[in-house]
Amino acid sequence: MARLNFSTLADLPSEVKQPQYDVNATTTGIVHIGPGAFHRAHQAVYTDLAMAHGGNWRIDGVSMRSKSLKEKLSGQDNLFSLVVLDNEPYTQIIGAMNNVYVLGEDRDAIMASLTAPATHIVTLTITEKGYCLDNQGKLDAAHPDILHDKDFPEEPVSAIGLLVAALKVRKENDASEITIVSCDNLSDNGSKLGAAVVAFAQLLDSELAAWISKNICFPNTMVDSITPATDDALVSQTAAALGVTDEWPIQREAFTQWVVEDKFSGPRPAWDKVGVTFTDDVHLFEKAKLRVLNGTHSTLAYTGTLCGIDTVFEAISKPDMEAFICRLLKEEILPTIDAGDKMDLSAYADDILNRYHNKHIRHLLAQIAWDGSQKLPFRILNTVRDRIKAKASFNLLSVPVAAWILFIAKRQAAGETITDPMAERLLSLAEKHSGDTKALTDAVLNERDVFAELSDNQAFRDTVHGQVEKLSNITPETMAACLGEL
Repeated sequence: MARLNFSTLADLPSEVKQPQYDVNATTTGIVHIGPGAFHRAHQAVYTDLAMAHGGNWRIDGVSMRSKSLKEKLSGQDNLFSLVVLDNEPYTQIIGAMNNVYVLGEDRDAIMASLTAPATHIVTLTITEKGYCLDNQGKLDAAHPDILHDKDFPEEPVSAIGLLVAALKVRKENDASEITIVSCDNLSDNGSKLGAAVVAFAQLLDSELAAWISKNICFPNTMVDSITPATDDALVSQTAAALGVTDEWPIQREAFTQWVVEDKFSGPRPAWDKVGVTFTDDVHLFEKAKLRVLNGTHSTLAYTGTLCGIDTVFEAISKPDMEAFICRLLKEEILPTIDAGDKMDLSAYADDILNRYHNKHIRHLLAQIAWDGSQKLPFRILNTVRDRIKAKASFNLLSVPVAAWILFIAKRQAAGETITDPMAERLLSLAEKHSGDTKALTDAVLNERDVFAELSDNQAFRDTVHGQVEKLSNITPETMAACLGEL
């Protein structure tokens, strides 16, 4: 079968969406560091759509280590297909990728692209660990990659070092019209990235650090869309839909969201015309996502797992489970978010529930349940704190906390592990208090690294204890009655 490339575009079925601009005549304006599946299903798609409104905004992707994407896309002119999973699915060809580079092989080409006058945007999806931060969210000057880049600043191995090396050249060339945009799920992502870049520059050259602080913007962002991994089934499905082979298609739910702080130090694509929200308050959207989406996700993960349910779709398809989530949102989560006229919270919550009902997305509860000790403080406990401050009920918010404790106990009793940075500690507590959920609950609530001052709040402890007792014997058969009593 022929490969997807420029020469086969004209032969694709008419229902396959194609770029609405002249791909061959459009040049690079963006460099993206970390071109994984999420970037290709998210920022690259928005950029592809925006180029229909004009501008040279194709993307040079920079892989810090992996050669896979470069190898896969090299034979298809860096074109790839996006399969949108919904009741009315469709396939879309994305032409936004201009080049794919690998740092270890293409350092000169990468630097040329980062420092080109025509490059006005750098975006990143490198996961939190790629920022080389300490546990305070600041640059870890003792990180091995940072130590290397300090000694060899012209051969950086970290994204931070690479950005500073490029900005040094741009300073020398008086080319300050470039904005650096973090797209990782990291609170205050732009602020933290900017601070890390300036801190590393300070280690090398205080004048460079001052120039970056004065001239370069690092807007905060919030991104959202579920992007299941590419598998053999998707490759086969895509080939059947296109009539040509795509070596690395991607898939995504229909819902997608990108909120960007309106703070740029140069030109930008017409992202606002294709669904991107520019705002002066990204924190509002971030807070809404953490509490509405992530908070209910974790609630479904732990309560659903106790009931032997595997996926978000299966869980939300249980009427009693959906009714509980709706109560949790309406009564205890949404009242903690002051959106004013900037966001329609009820509509956003409805959108989240509709996403959960997408039967084409197999989102595993077991995966959402990972790293509970790190996630619950942001997804649930901060909401509890706001309810306590308002002297309001947090009875329903205590359910995911109780379910998490029972989830730990259940895994330990079955001789299974959990994916969590505190796994050893939590499982040892479950083993020590095996068969005594009251003692286990007290022991877990004493973990101040998770609960901080809430460990000392007797009302919170009593409420969690009560929910643990109610949930202790929950099964699919008793779920309706149990959730109705919570």
